[in-house]
Amino acid sequence: MLFRLLLVFKTVLLSLSFLHFVAWSSPVFAENAKIMVYGDSLSAAYGIPQQQGWASLLQKKLNAERYQYQVINTSISGETTSGGVSRIQQALNQTKPNIVIIELGANDGLRGLPIQDMTANLNIMIEQSKKSGAKILLVGMRIPPNYGPQYTKRFSQSYLKLSQEHNVPLVPFMLENIAAKANLIQDDGLHPNAIAQPLVLDNIWPHLKQLLKK
Repeated sequence: MLFRLLLVFKTVLLSLSFLHFVAWSSPVFAENAKIMVYGDSLSAAYGIPQQQGWASLLQKKLNAERYQYQVINTSISGETTSGGVSRIQQALNQTKPNIVIIELGANDGLRGLPIQDMTANLNIMIEQSKKSGAKILLVGMRIPPNYGPQYTKRFSQSYLKLSQEHNVPLVPFMLENIAAKANLIQDDGLHPNAIAQPLVLDNIWPHLKQLLKK
């Protein structure tokens, strides 16, 4: 009788040990990681249906290539870097992203705002995103030459400088091969149309892919 009890006890211990091993060795299937797109009208699908915007196309591409990410687009048309700084922490707290795509500065440039202020604001957004544990992709912009060669040069170089200082990947120019083509721009002369959105994504994807995990 005692022998049988000891045998049962040993069997239970082995079973519990096995369950303990399974619990610690089995992968944990959590919810999808998140990519927060943090930009202005260029990312908010201004003037076109939301589902045609590059951020929506990004979600489709991620799904097609079996990347387990959810794209959350928090972009606001007309946003400046000053506005971005004012809401970045709340957006990070609510979204809890694994990756943040920062696409801001175009409206600062179009309004001729001080480049040092824009750079300082982008710097804060990068630092706060890093502090939250997220990886960052910085999206660069350029402005028309009529703002003067010195201003336009300093404007585009500010993105490169931030990328190097923070060691984060940079999309050199979001609208590369798009901005100068009338058939790809809306009637306002500023925003890419629906036809151009896949091209915008093509400019962003190679740099974003460096940060993705399957």
